Amino acid sequence: MNLTIGETIKRLRRERGITQETLAEYMNVSTPAVSKWERGETLPDITMILPLASYFGVSADELLGFDAAKNEQKIQSILDEYHRLGAIGKNHEKFDLMMQAYAEFPNDWRIVEEYMWQLNYDPNHEEPYGNEVHKDELYRLCDRVLNECTADSPRYAALSILGGLYVVDGQIDKAVETAKRFPPSYLTQEWELENIWERGSDEWWKQARDNTWEIMHDLQVKIRNAGLYAPDPAEQIRLLKKAVAVIELVFDDGDYGFCHYDLCELHLWIANRYVQLDDIPSALEHYETGFYHAKKYDDLPRMSVHTSFLVRGYMQDMSKTTSGSQVNEVARELAYIRESAVYEKVKDLPKMQAILAKYELFAGEKRDYTKE
Repeated sequence: MNLTIGETIKRLRRERGITQETLAEYMNVSTPAVSKWERGETLPDITMILPLASYFGVSADELLGFDAAKNEQKIQSILDEYHRLGAIGKNHEKFDLMMQAYAEFPNDWRIVEEYMWQLNYDPNHEEPYGNEVHKDELYRLCDRVLNECTADSPRYAALSILGGLYVVDGQIDKAVETAKRFPPSYLTQEWELENIWERGSDEWWKQARDNTWEIMHDLQVKIRNAGLYAPDPAEQIRLLKKAVAVIELVFDDGDYGFCHYDLCELHLWIANRYVQLDDIPSALEHYETGFYHAKKYDDLPRMSVHTSFLVRGYMQDMSKTTSGSQVNEVARELAYIRESAVYEKVKDLPKMQAILAKYELFAGEKRDYTKE
């Protein structure tokens, strides 16, 4: 086991507002000696362990990092279960788990980050949403993270949540200022990694293909959103089809993987808009295609590896996905169609009934990929 005593001394000293000079004076050592402990260059003499533990009011085990190792193991176990619950759509259980985790580990930034997100999207509240219900607590947490945390991920999470809080409060200028604290899109980890490797090398190809998948997905989402908010059904259909075309452009081999989910939604949205235009044959065609992709998504293995040239080797682990539903995609989309405003126009058509009956057989609970 690696001793983390230097890190622990540094953390305890800072938590108590003690300077290196003050600690050095108390322990009758030089300030550079304390600095070396905290940097991990040297260790305190064994005779100093108990005095140091007494000074900070902790056990010798905690000072030596033994408790930290146990805590790390427990935190990792909590995060694994947290992500598992998210993957199978058990969002209330996921929320409860993170509430308990934060109560136990309020100073672990990974836990703090997820705790903030859970308050922000609290599944127990809809209109007002979580970020309104927990607004004061979220403001406090964001301020704490931005002032105390040096890790990038919690800080960006805090900025994102803070911007949303400003929007809720009608402080659009502050929301814009907060958004401008993020780097521009070309200054991302993915772009930097691609630029590091020699073009044509195995490392470059892997990163370039990973980036292509991400760009493709972001682009089709932006086109999709434009389609959903376009002024009339015909224009909406045209744009939604462009989103489909972006996905199809990249996957020469039809190895859509996770994008079966996107294709499912796109085709069902297109179908509903054809119903609005009274083009029932086109609507039925897209309903069939949409449910085909829903079943393909539900049938994906835990690990998928793409074969199409532009994304070859890109891997997706379905156990890492986050879901808002405890039922599978076929069941979720069947419910969506039956609740849609246009369903009354098509529900009695024999072909529509046949489509629904065909896929009703595959509706069920969401798979727990972590058990496979």
